[in-house]
Amino acid sequence: MQNNISNIAYERYWERKQALAASPQHFALKRWWRSKDLSEIESCYFEAIKNRSSVLDVGAGDLRVRDKLVRAGFHGLYHTMDIGAEYEHTYHTLDDVSRTYSAIICLDVIEHMTLSEGLGMLSRFVELLDKDGVIIVQTPNGKCIRNPMGWDMTHLHIYNLPDLWAHFKSYGFDVTGHRVWFTDQYPSSISRFKMLLNRLVVTRIIGSDYADNIAIIAQRGIKIN
Repeated sequence: MQNNISNIAYERYWERKQALAASPQHFALKRWWRSKDLSEIESCYFEAIKNRSSVLDVGAGDLRVRDKLVRAGFHGLYHTMDIGAEYEHTYHTLDDVSRTYSAIICLDVIEHMTLSEGLGMLSRFVELLDKDGVIIVQTPNGKCIRNPMGWDMTHLHIYNLPDLWAHFKSYGFDVTGHRVWFTDQYPSSISRFKMLLNRLVVTRIIGSDYADNIAIIAQRGIKIN
């Protein structure tokens, strides 16, 4: 069993390499800001799941994402999974899940696992997904100028967007990737000028990225715009 887990990073290795060769050269930037309502990137998630009959939110934490999506108009079955006991969840481990879902959301979770554990979880999502379902994953951006490994002592592995995009492509999914930038919803003129200057320095001079997170929306069969 341990050998199967440790080798999962090399399953479909050359399929991922082929997908990477054809990956988009540019991934659209979406903003995230702290609010009770949906931010830009959260609006993308809502569009992907709004007509779904069921959602499994993995790593649902304090249920803020669930509350936002329900408030925005999601009316389907919404189940949650989290290892924590501070809030009430449907499941506390993926081993307890015995049904499939038409959408699976996993935000800011896989970076707390080793690579093999994180990819193992993504493989489990594929098993738990309906045949025309959608998987949404958000995680820190490995190319960010601010090293995401330093944000939280529990971060164990960081992903880059082309690799994660190619990983889902190797499963046969239609995949859309986004770079997620944490910012104010309504920045001041001075803040906008500073942000533009920082973006120029980070991307053009240093060659890194200023976007804090990356996001994947992966769907079986139907392309997501």
